Amino acid sequence: MKWFNKNKHKKSHSTGQHYAANPSFPARTPPSATSQSQIVARLPDPILERIFTFVCPHSQDETYEDCEKSSIEDTCMLCDLRDLSHCAQASKRWRVLATKVLVRIDSVHYCPQEEILAEKRKRKSFYSRNAEPEDTAAARLRLLARTLRSYQGTLALHVQYMKIPYMTRETCKPDLARAVAVCPNLKYVDLPDGLYTDDPSCHGLKQEVQARCPDLRKMSYIGGAERSLEILASGQVWRNLEVLELTKLNMDSNIMRQALGSLPNLHALKVTDMKAFHDDLFRHSDILPPFPILAELSFENTPNVTADGLTAYLSRPDTANALKTLLLTATGIVPGTLHQILLAAPALRHLSLIESVTSSFPASSNVPTLQSRSLETFHYEITSGTSANSYASTTASYYNYLTRSLMSGGLPNLKELYIQDPDFPESLVDFRPPAAPFMSDPDNFTPPMSPFLGNPNRFSSNNPFAKMQTGPGLSQDLQVYSKGLDEEEWNFSRVQPPARGRRGSASAPRPVSSYGLGEGLGRAWTQQAGVRKSAIVGNGFGGLLAVPADANGRPSSSAGEKKRGSTYDMWR
Repeated sequence: MKWFNKNKHKKSHSTGQHYAANPSFPARTPPSATSQSQIVARLPDPILERIFTFVCPHSQDETYEDCEKSSIEDTCMLCDLRDLSHCAQASKRWRVLATKVLVRIDSVHYCPQEEILAEKRKRKSFYSRNAEPEDTAAARLRLLARTLRSYQGTLALHVQYMKIPYMTRETCKPDLARAVAVCPNLKYVDLPDGLYTDDPSCHGLKQEVQARCPDLRKMSYIGGAERSLEILASGQVWRNLEVLELTKLNMDSNIMRQALGSLPNLHALKVTDMKAFHDDLFRHSDILPPFPILAELSFENTPNVTADGLTAYLSRPDTANALKTLLLTATGIVPGTLHQILLAAPALRHLSLIESVTSSFPASSNVPTLQSRSLETFHYEITSGTSANSYASTTASYYNYLTRSLMSGGLPNLKELYIQDPDFPESLVDFRPPAAPFMSDPDNFTPPMSPFLGNPNRFSSNNPFAKMQTGPGLSQDLQVYSKGLDEEEWNFSRVQPPARGRRGSASAPRPVSSYGLGEGLGRAWTQQAGVRKSAIVGNGFGGLLAVPADANGRPSSSAGEKKRGSTYDMWR
């Protein structure tokens, strides 16, 4: 036995393997594992924090959206938070870096782990096996409040965003009040709806938020909270508000102007269902503070806000260059006056106009086309009202006005367009016929004494193409999202600019569409098989060409290539 142990020891020593079972030789970690641990130990703090963001992606959610709107698809937030908590238990250094995250409470696991945990939560007694299950989200909020109150000087100071499900924040108001009372640096928290309307059941929670959370950045005031908005006008609470929502308030415009003027950091304002909000709030006053400089403005069902009042607000140089997003839904701003706002807002990037019209676009007045060099996203959703003429296409004139604006080159940087007309992409097709070879191609022979040289009106009076307008046309790739009134999903079409020749001759643009399956509509739509795609190409006589797709699914066109199976080229 002694000889056997000796040989075994020599064999292990010769191969360089040392085991803890042999007390003569201490255990050693493999060189690869040692080097990896040393590399991780030498990583600086910013790199580790960056790594932790990939472990738990929703920890970087710093938006002012509620828990339901800020969820991340194709992931389980509770599992990611569990993995991050395991990282925090690795060392003291990792604990300090991993605790600087967003606090988020979810009702269930968005993965198969929820079925396993649901079985474990059931009691073993046969009497209560099928009883009402425990509210896990409420239990998590209760534990969170206890933990934050136990670490008021350390962990509670790092909490800046707290997102809670709807039913939990509506039913667990005392626990929510205990949690926010020890978070002085809180910037956003999901609050129950009763707090925004001054409901008596939320009075205690509102007192805690006003006294303990002075750095709050978003607040809403709904009908019934006029008294709270007057307190905001005094400048004693929430002076750092950045986003403000006003809904169904009925109060004096001067008090409203004072409340808005008392917020120096306000950059986004949303007004909904308010007739008391009118143009006088934008105008200059010697006794009232000026209307704040905003980057986002949203008006919904505010009929007393017109283009004159908004243009007066944008006449100030500081406000005109600051406004980036403007959302208009059922306001006093009609499509015929939209060009005034675009001219007054040179930095506007996102514009949304949603209107229900009862009459056609004014054709008698000479309305200028839409012009903006900064606009990138445009929602132009015009629908027919209930009192509109059912036998006439009321919205057609409005979309014709948009087509003229696009073809005139007034929106050169526009990238995305949303419209409520499924046939709108076809209106962007230029049916202009190709020019004759001797007029545009320098490689072909040109008669020296041609009567067409120097004459802009080369076509005869009976030529059907003589009256066609040849404007600048589109100069950029345009993504058009269109849908009808009875459709729920957007139909995506990409309209390409005309292909320019050597002498500036242009061919027709080609809107390539995939109905309901476009880019930006979700990963689940784009990965489905059998995507319906098509190409719309004009035939030069007011009709359309049916263009088949090749084996790779790419729409092909007869323009610029030989016809398959024949040597005849229809364009040359």
